[in-house]
Amino acid sequence: MRVQLRRPRVPDVPAYRAYRPSPASLLHVSNAISYLSLVFGAMAIATAQSGAPHLAGALLAAAAVADTFDGKFARRFARTPRQARAGGDLDSLVDACVFGMAPVGVMSALAPPVGGVAGLLWWLAAACYLIAVVTRLTFFNLEENPLAFVGVPTPAIALIWSSLLLVRPGAGVATITFAACAVAMVAPLPIPRPRPAGLALFAAWGAAAMVLHVLRAP
Repeated sequence: MRVQLRRPRVPDVPAYRAYRPSPASLLHVSNAISYLSLVFGAMAIATAQSGAPHLAGALLAAAAVADTFDGKFARRFARTPRQARAGGDLDSLVDACVFGMAPVGVMSALAPPVGGVAGLLWWLAAACYLIAVVTRLTFFNLEENPLAFVGVPTPAIALIWSSLLLVRPGAGVATITFAACAVAMVAPLPIPRPRPAGLALFAAWGAAAMVLHVLRAP
């Protein structure tokens, strides 16, 4: 019996050429706050490296507050289904950068790991923290629970780092905080989604952190 292999379907070349998507097609004003949060995260690392801990802390708090309201801002604009889906993906990518990489960059500049076992533990805790951030964001995208979060959300973690920078922690405290935050983000801990009053309190926490950092800046 002769088996005839099916040839792969060749796409319609003229139709494909007529549809030329590009990354630029996803640039949309509805994502402005997400992009702003990304810039805040990069600036936090840069200011920490220049020896300005309070400015770095204020920027992390600003990024957390911006992330809280970026979805509400985006929904005010007319978007195609593709643009809406891209906005959700973009939000998670920005969160991974701002709430994952930025705190590690900030603390490596302001509370750098020491040598020996302590330094190894610092980097191990930081690695676990990064893994927990991206794992939690992936879980969030998969589950999309409308009633509750599972594990501590990453913007709250950013405000923890911002608040901690008010006292300029050392390497040991940074190691413990990395480990504790990593556990908190992936723990099977249901946290009800905040109502408007809860969001207002969260925004007030971020605003208070920003004000305190500005007041303490030289």
